[in-house]
Amino acid sequence: MNPQRLDLSYDIVWEGRWHVGSGYQAATADRLLRRLGGADGTPFVPGSQIKGVLRYQCERLALALDLDAVTPHAGIEEDEQMLVTHFEPLTQSTLVVDRLFGTRYQGECLFVTNAEPVLPKEQPVTSVQPRTALDRLTGTVMEQHLFTTEFVESRANLRGTIRARHPAGVLTQEEDGFPYEYTLLFLALLSLDTLGADKSTGLGRCKIHIQEDTLLWNRQHISLDEILQSFRDEPDEWVLMLEMLREEYTA
Repeated sequence: MNPQRLDLSYDIVWEGRWHVGSGYQAATADRLLRRLGGADGTPFVPGSQIKGVLRYQCERLALALDLDAVTPHAGIEEDEQMLVTHFEPLTQSTLVVDRLFGTRYQGECLFVTNAEPVLPKEQPVTSVQPRTALDRLTGTVMEQHLFTTEFVESRANLRGTIRARHPAGVLTQEEDGFPYEYTLLFLALLSLDTLGADKSTGLGRCKIHIQEDTLLWNRQHISLDEILQSFRDEPDEWVLMLEMLREEYTA
């Protein structure tokens, strides 16, 4: 039960055009891209947004595997009560996603940088497209709802990094084995297939490629196959072992 650390870099490989909005508008477009260094900068994806998407994906996977998960932004009374119930040290937490990301009780454990262009001097091709809003009841265009959106058209890759720093006893692992929580992180990262706005209309399609030469667990290189092997072989057994070990940790 030693402190654990994980370091990796990954590329976002776009399969089509995408939009990550800044929340601002101009004469050229109603929905502007988020850019590095201002209006003339290069489009990027904020680390906070990637982290939020990753957490949501981890929660979905955890629930699919019959593991408990509670969103930190609960909006209904039952979830709010669950947040209070699980407001405890991470070493005692039964929530795999909380142990991975950290909580308000103990602070953050996962740190995600902005995903920026691999070739920073290469300016991507952008375009501005008119859009309309549809009335869901009638299926017709709503009046006075014509707006324009700025997109990145080129498929230039973006690169980001993830650092995990966990105190002793927080993560779940067999003796000298790879932490189960870190495996869940990789499953979530590799299963991401969209980022940005308007995903429901087919925008933001992408794939995540992990740079294996940057993959370090406790400062030692480890391969992606080693990380995923136990889950690939017996996913049900992987879940049972995680739950059994966690019960021993919190006994």
